[in-house]
Amino acid sequence: MKKTLGLTLTIMALSLLPSCGGGNVSHSGEGNQIDMHHARNLSMTELGDDVTLVTLRNPWDTTRTMARYALVPRGHEAPATLPEGTVTLTVPLERSVVYSGVHVSLIDELGAMDAVNGVCDAAYINDERAKAALASGRIADCGSNQSPNMERIVSLHPQAILLSPYEKSDEASRFARTGISVVETADYMEPTPLGRAEWMRFYGRLYGKGAKADSLFGAIEKRYAEVRDRAAKAKTQPYVLFDRLYSGVWDVPTSGSVTGRLINDAGGLNPFAMRRESGSAHLTAEEVLYKAKDADIWLIRHFEPSGLSLSALKADNPIYAKFKAYKNGNVYGANTLKRPLFEDGAFHPQLVLEEMVRLLHPELTAPGDTLRYYRKL
Repeated sequence: MKKTLGLTLTIMALSLLPSCGGGNVSHSGEGNQIDMHHARNLSMTELGDDVTLVTLRNPWDTTRTMARYALVPRGHEAPATLPEGTVTLTVPLERSVVYSGVHVSLIDELGAMDAVNGVCDAAYINDERAKAALASGRIADCGSNQSPNMERIVSLHPQAILLSPYEKSDEASRFARTGISVVETADYMEPTPLGRAEWMRFYGRLYGKGAKADSLFGAIEKRYAEVRDRAAKAKTQPYVLFDRLYSGVWDVPTSGSVTGRLINDAGGLNPFAMRRESGSAHLTAEEVLYKAKDADIWLIRHFEPSGLSLSALKADNPIYAKFKAYKNGNVYGANTLKRPLFEDGAFHPQLVLEEMVRLLHPELTAPGDTLRYYRKL
């Protein structure tokens, strides 16, 4: 009786919080709050009877809530009263469509690949188990994440679709008439590498792998701190330039981005640290040249099937040859069609940080260590 009363009071308290249309996501302290160490836009509360309430803060308007999910174990009943707008999901998920290869790889690592029966952007998936399942037909190719094959998705009868939201997007409403729940995977909007990676604790609970995800994240967090502390001992701080022009725009990392934090934690300097936007700043080639022409090292994430070379880079745009890193031959490319840089960057940032320390501070690296993602052009 006491346990039931406590659960009822917790739900009543949470119901007083603003619904998905507004309000912040901080809870009143009722229930067992799961301690989140780094994620800013994710909170989880254990309501009792193994039910977990997950609240996602809107990363574009942090005074508002983007979504709430009640994760109810199979065979249990959902609480009679939940905050308005809460989506109830029976867990562990048994059928799901996943839009991003980044999340597919994590789900496989957690041991829940059998619960994925559809994916989008299949050509960009690096996970070997997922590629084999696509080839055999066990996992369906549901087209581009920008224009998914709705009929195919509906025919798979997924319990949930995992997709990355964009500002002012409303994919949940798009699928509402199908009866399929949408899980907003907004981890990419976290401003720090560990903040993004910590979302695996939510995804683990979706697939019945919460304890495994908690343990995995703990190990990642520990290793990241070790590598960061080693980089802090470096005697130099090279300037780091990232990426290149795409469709006339050069997206550069800001101080409020995951990549910007990685530069700092690897003992480097970001030429665009004065920019405070979350994510990237969108600049012209001339603006980038003005601020970063003397950058010491240039890291380019690309997806050319045939690879990338200095000559091809210059042929693409002569302005690239004006950068100091180009002149000194200090340009490195990571072919994301062949290397899981984006997957590891999302949920294994310690591996990406290790690589960056090798590139920026080879004197801190043990002899014989090899590069995992990048190759010198």
